[in-house]
Order: sequence, then structure tokens, then C-alpha cells
Amino acid sequence: MKIGKNKILALSLALLLSLPIIAMSASTVNADETEDIQELPVQTIPNWRGVWYKFETPLVTLIFPASGKKPMFLWWYTNDNSTIYVVKFQGLIEYLTFDFPYYDRRYPADNLTVQQILSDKYIEPKLGSFQYQWRQQLRKTIMEKLLLWLIGFHSPYLPFSACTWELSGPEPVAKDDVSYWSFNFTLKTVQMPHLEFAEDKIQIRCRFYNKTTTEIIDDQHNYTVAAGQLKFDFVVNHWEWNIDKLKDFIEWLKTYQNLDITIPTYKTGLALWINMASIKIEDISAAENEVQSQYQETVETQSQMRAANINDEYYTVSENKTQNEYERQISVNSRFRNRVRVQYANVEGNVSGFLEFVPWARLLNETGDTVGYVNVTASYIAAGAHLRLFICYPYFGDYTLEHDPTIGLASAPTIPTLTGPMMLAVLIGATLVIAVAVAAVRMMKKPVNIVNIP
Repeated sequence: MKIGKNKILALSLALLLSLPIIAMSASTVNADETEDIQELPVQTIPNWRGVWYKFETPLVTLIFPASGKKPMFLWWYTNDNSTIYVVKFQGLIEYLTFDFPYYDRRYPADNLTVQQILSDKYIEPKLGSFQYQWRQQLRKTIMEKLLLWLIGFHSPYLPFSACTWELSGPEPVAKDDVSYWSFNFTLKTVQMPHLEFAEDKIQIRCRFYNKTTTEIIDDQHNYTVAAGQLKFDFVVNHWEWNIDKLKDFIEWLKTYQNLDITIPTYKTGLALWINMASIKIEDISAAENEVQSQYQETVETQSQMRAANINDEYYTVSENKTQNEYERQISVNSRFRNRVRVQYANVEGNVSGFLEFVPWARLLNETGDTVGYVNVTASYIAAGAHLRLFICYPYFGDYTLEHDPTIGLASAPTIPTLTGPMMLAVLIGATLVIAVAVAAVRMMKKPVNIVNIP
């Protein structure tokens, strides 16, 4: 192939202009590879915008209130902040499971609902064998006594917004082959009657991993957290159950009324209420208002979340279904045995964050030793451009419960990265070859056969 001096110069210029494009296409991370990244450098900004603590990596940026006032987390793809994913820890709800094994708002563990269920399912069947007149009087006596015990019930809902929280950390942790940033949200005070027992007993222990790590608890329970993901240890230490307060009432029925009634304690549970939303960067002030306890706007009112993929099932959230529907159960079957994933979704599907959790939680005794595991269920409902998610824990008595949700990016647009050493060497070599060819043309004043250059 014979080419002249001008053509060689044109070829050289074209190659030089194409270097950035070659570099970008030669070393990228696409939607299927973001969770395969093994390690990420982390830059920390302790007071971003005067409100947030910020972790920034080449892949993901994560922020949370630097004051620790609210357990709220926002994250996005570092090179594309057009969609910001939000997780807000709303509160805890004690609920009853006589009809469903998961949270349904028709069955809170409040005094009226408990009274109705006890009467319908346990007391009335026992009274059926008594004569009518005696049955009426006994029913009246029992109900009056029951009301005295029900007065001592605490509210089934503990809203985290009615509590004060304390943030400890963040601080880097490196041991063996594990590397992460550690920080904790601890519930310090509760401004609601009969719920003070929760003070200092609820924690959200957080680990932001900059290196992919597999955490092994035992032979049957382990999970992998990828670099750039945030893992929570949600901890409840010695919850005081409303249903436990009925033990003396049941004993009274047996002793003084000769009614042998057994109310199984496992017919209750505790649901962690989480709101999942997505906003644009220009609406981040709504989240900042909440952190500063100013509620003119909230992330829910500004949310533009369209749908969620719940274990790969597409579910639209634009409509508020809390007015005329009830919570739907998340199926936890063999296909999703390792973890349950709730993924933000939109029409384009180009960027997607997620929240996921393993379908089991640990129970610990007072010395911190694992004494067993309980199965975790979940339910959800669309609430108007955001999703209400309820992670449900069955009755765990006086033990401490510990569960492990995780948030992160499941996919992302192509991420340009630094050109690898091999590609850089090839590009430099090609440039040198052309430079030599051009020099030869100038010296020899004749066409050069580039293909046959030794």
C-alpha cells in the first residue's frame, strides 16, 4: 500500500484524535459489571452542603445526615446524578399475625384490635358452652378485666421522626482482607409515652465497603457485599411486646374463671417500615429540609419514582394505593433463597439502585452469642411515586434481633475509566511508528510502504 506524505500526516492526525475514544471504549464498566468491581477508592467530605456526610467513589456517591438526626441515605452513580435514590427508615410497627404471616395495616397490635381478636378467636368459643344468662354476665366481667390490661399497651407504631438519634463515626476499618467505613445511628430518646424502653436499644450499624467482601456467620449463613455498597446491621435489643402483657390476664382467666385459653406469642411480629423514593439533584433541598426538621417538602412529595422490580416482578408506584388496597406480600421462595431484592425501576431502565436483604435474621443472647435464626418476611404497597416497604420479623422474645439489609447500584451506564497499561502501550507504539514513517518521508522525499516497514 503506497501512500504519500500528506496522507501519512492525515492518518497520524486521525489516530491521535481517536485516542480518547479508544481509551474510553477499551476500559469501561457496563450495567452487568458494576457489581464485579473488587475495590474502589473512597473520598470523604464530612460537611457537604452543610448537611451531609459524603462518600464519593468513581462508581457511587453516598450521603447521609452528618448530624445523625435522621436515619436517611441517598446515593447515585457518580458520573450521572440525574437520579438520586433514597431510603428512609420510617419506624417500627408491632403487628398481629393471626391472619397473615406478614405486616398488614389492618392488624396493628393495639388494644382495640387485640380485644377484637381475643374475643372472636379465643373467648367467645369458650363461652359457647355456658347458659345464655351466665354467658352474658361472664362476658361482661371478662371484658372489663381485659380492658384494664389493655390500658397498659404502648402504641404499636414507633415513628423514628419522634425520636432523637446520635451518629458515631464514620471511621475507616481495615483488618485482614476487609476494608470499609464504619458508622452507627443510635436511637437516644423517644418522645412518646410507654415507648421509652426503646431508648439506646435500637441501632442502625452501617458499613460502607470499598472492597468486595464475603461475610461468613456460619456454614449455613453468609452473604457477599460488593465494593461501593452500604450494609446495615439493623439491631433491636429486647423489644417489649404488647402481647406479653396479657400473660397475667390469661392466668386470671384460668384461675378465677376456669377458662383455659392459650394465646400463642408467635402470633405477633415487628415490622421495619422503610420508604423508597427517587429524586432529582435539584430537589435535594427537600431531603435537607427533613434533616433540619422542616417539612414544607419531603423526599416523598418530590419523588419521581415510577416503579419497582421486586424479585424481578415489575410493580408501578406512581399511584397511591394506600387508600383502597392493603399491603402485598413479597414471595420468599426457593428461587430467591439467598436474598430478596427490591430494585428501583424506570421506563428507560438505564440506571437502577436497589435495596436487598437476606430472608433470615439472627437472634443473640445477652453475651452476644448467636442462639438461633428467624425467617424474615416482607410486604409492600405503592404510596404515590414512592414505595412503602415493610421488613417483617416474627416474635423474638427477650433476645436481640440483628438483620442485614444492603443498598447499592445494581447497574449503571458505561463508566469511562483510566486507560490500562497494555492499551496505553499499544497507542504509544502506534504513534511512534507513524512518527518514524513521517520522518522517513521527510528524509527520503518519496512514498513509504507502511505495511512493509520492518
